[in-house]
Formats: sequence, structure tokens, C-alpha cells
Amino acid sequence: MRHELLLIYGFVLLLVWSASVWDLRQRRIPNALVLAGAVVGVLLQGALSGSGGALAAIHGLLVGLAILIPGYLMGFTGAGDAKLMAAVGTFLGPLGAFQAGLVSIIFGGIIGILFAATALFNKSSVSPLGRYRLMVETLVVTGKPFYIAPKKGEVMGKRFPFAVSIALGTTAWIFWQWSLG
Repeated sequence: MRHELLLIYGFVLLLVWSASVWDLRQRRIPNALVLAGAVVGVLLQGALSGSGGALAAIHGLLVGLAILIPGYLMGFTGAGDAKLMAAVGTFLGPLGAFQAGLVSIIFGGIIGILFAATALFNKSSVSPLGRYRLMVETLVVTGKPFYIAPKKGEVMGKRFPFAVSIALGTTAWIFWQWSLG
């Protein structure tokens, strides 16, 4: 593997796993960390590949941001998650950002299912089934969707650290690329 790729992959892994630790502990990702990661990504790509590398980094930033913006707008992910994926895109370029983003979303879905499944085994958590039943009944009767926010203590009302999904997805993408190279 080329030394340049090892450098790029090392920095992006440092970024995503640092963000994961922050997200696990604080349930937020610091803007300074994400901004520093994006700046390093653009500068590193520019230093290694010239203006074409810097342009690819900027395109990767836009693709990384675009892949998680719908989730942010619908309330599934936080702004920090979208910004982190954008910073990842500066290291991986547009195609890498797209592919790593998709893998991250898959990991997020698996973690989300496991997170929600804990409610089935934890007797102290509030079941969301009554809330879901009422939303479905309202939709069937009125033809209009109706959202009921999770009750206090309900597992679906807890934030889950999506940076971990981004870290797992990015790491998996890197090892997949490594096996191809």
C-alpha cells in the first residue's frame, strides 16, 4: 500500500474514533474536532496530490455532507454527525465518502435495531408499542400521519451516538479498500 494512503487512512481513523469517544461520552461531536479534521483532509490531499487532490477533498466534503443531511433534516442524526461525515469526505474523496457513508448508515441501522431491542429485555424501559399503535390507528382512520413523541424513559427517545456508526463504516470501508489494493 502506498505511504500516502497510510497517512490519509491514519488521519481519518484518528478523526472518526476520536469523534466516537466524544459522542459516547458527551452525546455530541465538537465543532473544533470536525473543522480541524476537514482542514487537515483538504491540506493533506492538496499536499499529496496538488490542486486536483484539494478539489477532490472539497467534493468529498460535499458528498459526505449530502449523504447525512436528509437524516439530520428528519431528526435521525445530529448536525455533528453530518459535519463529521463531511470531514471524512475530505480524506476519502467523493466516491469514498459516498461508499463509507452508505456503510456507516448500514452500521447505524444495525446498531439502532440492537439499541431498540434492549427495550424488550429491559423491564424498566417504557415500551413504544402503545405509541406506535396509536400513530398507526390515527393514520388509518384520518389518512394523515400523526407523530407522538417518545415518553420519558422510552428507549426510542434516547439519543444514540451515530459517530460510532461513522467510525465503524469508515473503518470497514478502509479495510475493504485495503483488501482490493
